[in-house]
Amino acid sequence: MESLRRRMREAVAANRALLAEVAAAGVLDGVSEEDLLLVAAVGEAGGRAIDAVRVLAAGEVGHRSRPILGSESLAKRMGFPTPAELLEHLTRVGLPTARARLRLGSQTRPNTTLTGEVLPAEFDAVRAGLACGRLGLDSARIITRILGQAKVGAPTDTYSRFVPAEHELVCAAIGEPVEPGAVAEPAVPPSVTEIHAHTWAAYLNPDGAEPTEKEFASRGFWFQPARNGMIPCGGLVVPELAGAMQAVFTSMTNPRQSQKFLSDEDRAELERQVEETALDPVQLKDPRTRSQRQHDALATVFGIAARSGELPTLGGAAPTMVVTVHADDHTSGHGVGHVDGLDVLIPMIAVQQLCCANGIQPVDLAANGKILALGTTERCFNRAQRRAMDARDGGCVICGRPAVETEAHHVVPWVVDRRTHVDNGVLLCWFHHRTIDTRNGWRVRMIDGSPQIMPPPELGPPVWQPARTSRVRQSDALRQHMHRQQ
Repeated sequence: MESLRRRMREAVAANRALLAEVAAAGVLDGVSEEDLLLVAAVGEAGGRAIDAVRVLAAGEVGHRSRPILGSESLAKRMGFPTPAELLEHLTRVGLPTARARLRLGSQTRPNTTLTGEVLPAEFDAVRAGLACGRLGLDSARIITRILGQAKVGAPTDTYSRFVPAEHELVCAAIGEPVEPGAVAEPAVPPSVTEIHAHTWAAYLNPDGAEPTEKEFASRGFWFQPARNGMIPCGGLVVPELAGAMQAVFTSMTNPRQSQKFLSDEDRAELERQVEETALDPVQLKDPRTRSQRQHDALATVFGIAARSGELPTLGGAAPTMVVTVHADDHTSGHGVGHVDGLDVLIPMIAVQQLCCANGIQPVDLAANGKILALGTTERCFNRAQRRAMDARDGGCVICGRPAVETEAHHVVPWVVDRRTHVDNGVLLCWFHHRTIDTRNGWRVRMIDGSPQIMPPPELGPPVWQPARTSRVRQSDALRQHMHRQQ
């Protein structure tokens, strides 16, 4: 054993000196492309060999720190409550890394019976792949994770079917033939290994996708305390709900939606900008990231649900978010709003959007808080007006989102002329309604009861043009064009 420790130290010292010499250069701009790729590949190959030793050592530390050993466990004798914390302090890696090594180490460590018989590791092919220094940790974790999950719920007498699956996955990951004499395919990266592993898992345990009762009970969605004016949220959802959400997001986050209305001249101008700036056309069409578009799609979905009339009522009315704001703040456009059920304040621009779409109900309070007067809801477009705007606009006048996904917007603010009329209203999606009054955003005006729009400078010539999202208006424009051609 003393010889092993000495040889390990000598090998580490020699490798460290060599690698330090390469790393000391700081940059490798002087090497050829062939040498650069060789350095990257050889460096990774050396790392895999070291990773195998790390996992082996972690597995043994975990075995000698089993809870059943009590105070005699290695971790506790070293003064640590868990083996992960022992590894963290010993190796100076983070706890997640230490836990991952312990998990993989336990899965690839051979077991010994009470009679001294050595049994193969749970994932013996993965152990062998690591031991030869050719299987990377990413692929090893993917194989053990996916096949381990597939074993859940599978009869124990079928576990033997998982052995050839593991063997083939390891062979594919390291580029070895599955059988002696067979042709070896090139080694595949972890992303391909994951696809192969899922395919094997579905074959070995077709019912394994069904979550266990405990896993199903863990489903949920939660909100966390506000941070920097935003509300963190997250959850665990069943696959069918995730699929439904993804389908909705995909349909509502198409970045090309916002340019449906462009004329041939404007589209040519946009293409010219793309050529000059070398930007992806999508960047010029919608400045939002996909994550931001999914956020806005979620806001739209909940707005549709609240307006549908099919949800359970709250206090005899449809589910309504109540926002309280001081009248003076609302009139001046400065201040904040208070949302029932949330500790965080919302900016006045959000309050104004909500008021524009959902109306205002004034409440006069005395100094002691007594209600002096309760007014009726004001500035809301009624159903008849909404249907008329649906027919005229066809959807968001900027991006063409369907009418059901839009909110009614007062072109001239209601506080200016106290007028809620179809000649002063247009349909806007949640995102464009929220940003319509911001600097360098879209602009909307009404000319003889018809909406016109002007794009921001980044999206085309800043000229007013009729909104043509309505199918009826598009058809009418085509008829007029054909009539002029005759």
